Amino acid sequence: MQTKTVGQRIKYLRKQSGITQKKLAETLYVSESTVSGWERDRAEPSIFFIVKLTTLFQTSLNYLIIGNEK
Repeated sequence: MQTKTVGQRIKYLRKQSGITQKKLAETLYVSESTVSGWERDRAEPSIFFIVKLTTLFQTSLNYLIIGNEK
């Protein structure tokens, strides 16, 4: 799936992993509204969370930030 924004890619990877926004928030120790904000492109995660997300979803920084295929 081609996604255009960091938020769209986070949402796509989360759904592919079969986890809820609430579970992702708990895993990262952030609020559910934080995850929602990322996915709706109202905010972008810091590099700290970008790295955590790449590890959690087993994807590359390149994919999550730029959108190049894994």
